[in-house]
This record gives sequence, structure tokens and C-alpha cells, in this order.
Amino acid sequence: MNLPECARGLAIASQQQVANIWQRLTPRLARVGDVSDLPPVPDSRLVRLAEEAALSQSPELLHHGYRSALFGRALAHIDKVKVDPELLHLCGILHDVGLMEDVAGEDFTLRSAQTARACAHEAGEPAATGDHLHDALIVHTSVGIKPDRDGALGRYTQYGAMVDLTGLRLAHLPRPFVNEVLARHPRGAFKREILRRLELEAKAVKGGRFDFAIQVGFPLAVRAAPFSG
Repeated sequence: MNLPECARGLAIASQQQVANIWQRLTPRLARVGDVSDLPPVPDSRLVRLAEEAALSQSPELLHHGYRSALFGRALAHIDKVKVDPELLHLCGILHDVGLMEDVAGEDFTLRSAQTARACAHEAGEPAATGDHLHDALIVHTSVGIKPDRDGALGRYTQYGAMVDLTGLRLAHLPRPFVNEVLARHPRGAFKREILRRLELEAKAVKGGRFDFAIQVGFPLAVRAAPFSG
């Protein structure tokens, strides 16, 4: 990242941290959404292939992926933003697949995106589906992405992951829904696992997005997340 990009990223990251702290301090002011009629994920060949591919992750990352998918779908529903539930589920469960190995000079999102595209290809889905998944997974770690510019699929993949990573927008989700998600997909030692993967990725890709995240204090936000593990 060059200097202007770093400055812009730092400003946006700071705004997100302030928003997160404010939501944590004033939970009663948050407008909790209704997810009682959350659209289901279809039982398709594409979903089954993606869920099989997701098993290559450590248990902590695997459950994080499922929690991220559920939180992302819920927030899109609350915000009344149309996002394909099938594709958002895929992005959620596969967004960290690339972290299972660290490759010098190669951003992990490229490997996650390649896995999603391979699933779409094997499922016989149109090329556009694979491209859509590929683009969303690559952009989901970018700071300051917007649905109208970067696509709702990438944005809500990020939203879902950030709920689980730092608690950002947790206050917008009904507590019974969150408790159910946590019961179905326990966190275990997730914080320790993701921070270890974060550090490995930052060392492998100097100047990359995770290297920047460490410099702006993202690990502290993860440790301070309102979850036990």
C-alpha cells in the first residue's frame, strides 16, 4: 500500500473502531433487526461442493466461516439489501480458506477466491457466478468497501466476518439469533487461531492488507471482541 492508501485506510479503520466502541457502550441505542424470515440457503450442488472445500480449514476457521456467513446474511436482510443467499453463504464459509497456507507475496484472498471459482466450475455454474465469487472474496478485506462501488456480496462478507472478529454491528443482531449461531458453531480458541494466521499472512505479504491491519491495531480489536474465545 502506498502512502495515500495507508492514510485513507487508517482514517477508515479509525472510524470503524470508534463506531465499534460506541455500539459496545450504547447497546440500547442500537436498532435490533428482525431475522425471523431470513431466506434459507438452497441445498444445491454448488453449496455442497463449497462446504466440502471448507473442511480443509482448521476447526476454528471453519466455524468462523459459518458464523460469518450467518451474520452476513442476517445483516443484509436487516439492511434490506438484496444479496444472493447462496453466494453469500459460499463467501462466508470460504473467505478464509486461503489462510491455511502462507505464500510469499501472494494475498490469501486470491487462494480463497480460486477455491470458490473452482467450486462454481465443478458445479457447472455459469462463468459469471465464479467471477462474482472471485471478485467478492478478493475485495472483502479491503478497508472502506461500499456495496454500490464494490458489490454487496463483498461488503456483506466483510460485515459478517467483522461481527465475529471484532463485534462490529453485533448490536444490530437479535441476541437469541446470535446465541443460536454460537451454539451451532462454537468459537473454541478462535481468537488465538486467527491472530496466529494474521501474523503469518502479514509476514508472507509485506505491505499487504494484513500487514497494514496489524500496524493499525486490528489484533487489539480482535482480542477485545465481546466473545469468550
